[in-house]
Amino acid sequence: MNTGPRHDHYLLTPGPLTVPEETRRAMLRDRNPGGAEHIGMSREIQDYLLSLCNGTQSHACVLLQGSATYGVEAGFKTLIPEGGRLLVVVNGFYGVRLREIAEAARVDTTVLQLPTVPLPNRADIEAALDADPAITHVVMCQAETGTGVLNPVEMLAEVGRERGVKVMIDAVASFGAVSTDAAALDLEAIFVSPNKCLESTPGVAIVIAKKSSLLEAKGRCPSAVLDLNHQWTFMQETGNWRWTPPTHVVSALAISCRRHAEEGGSGPRLDRYRRNWQVLVNGLRQKGFTTLLPDDVAIPIIATFNDPTDPAYSFKSFHAAMLRRGIEIFPGRLTSEGTFRVGVMGDLQEQDMHHILAQMCEALEEIGVTLPADGGAKSVETV
Repeated sequence: MNTGPRHDHYLLTPGPLTVPEETRRAMLRDRNPGGAEHIGMSREIQDYLLSLCNGTQSHACVLLQGSATYGVEAGFKTLIPEGGRLLVVVNGFYGVRLREIAEAARVDTTVLQLPTVPLPNRADIEAALDADPAITHVVMCQAETGTGVLNPVEMLAEVGRERGVKVMIDAVASFGAVSTDAAALDLEAIFVSPNKCLESTPGVAIVIAKKSSLLEAKGRCPSAVLDLNHQWTFMQETGNWRWTPPTHVVSALAISCRRHAEEGGSGPRLDRYRRNWQVLVNGLRQKGFTTLLPDDVAIPIIATFNDPTDPAYSFKSFHAAMLRRGIEIFPGRLTSEGTFRVGVMGDLQEQDMHHILAQMCEALEEIGVTLPADGGAKSVETV
């Protein structure tokens, strides 16, 4: 088996990530934002992303300048009317981020604070709705990459439909790998990022919103640049973005959508990530490491490992040793101090993971950590 590197540098983070060369090359050409090529690419992206979530008839895909966080705030400001109240489900770092965005956007917000595991369940959501009948919307992060948890979107959507509460999903880290049916789940909005499972570059915020709600929101948003209704209707009428678009990033995303389709869509992409994840997790477990989460709640796009208890270990020295080998990993997030995270998204194959695993072992030995390591298993903490 060839275990050599396929890339000069590996970015093994929750995103941005290791981008295919074809995607990078797409950004080398300057394109006219009002030209037919750029307009066609924008439409191609919208059509493809709607097809991925069965939203072609029921939903609209709104493209917005900025990171995915811009799209989340735009969604809150545009889709939640005056008098509405948002329930934010928080069981990790990105649930906290959703709460911070909502509060900064002056959205009337209430929080359901839960531990990382066990996963949120029907009783949790129903109790929160019973306690606050004024709640009109609820939002939850599907893939909490701060730890690696995959949250139960289908359950939340079912409760929302039964209670007449509109459901928004932060699928920033999961869209493109985890299949989500926007129409069947009757989702109010899905927030998406290009630089995660779509394997593109950051710079475009994507909001897949229910058409009827988007139309009802005309004139509601207090922000000129975050008004999803105006952005969408302007693009529908003219083909153009309302403000100067990130043309190079759009070019990259169009190529990424084509690559995604060529791979077979979300299912085959998640299968590849799962194979990558298994090589990494099984390999490090054989070296004595333990994972923060049990496998049955983990999404195979990122793995979180407990730090070894060897006194020679520090994340700073481990990170530096990995960087010298052309590989970048991340520390844990908030709920997972004493951990490190390794993403398996991006232009990665099993060959890459075997190379990365070998380099990790070399780096640990370089900083004086004895293998097999003691992963120091610990319970998952609450936020």
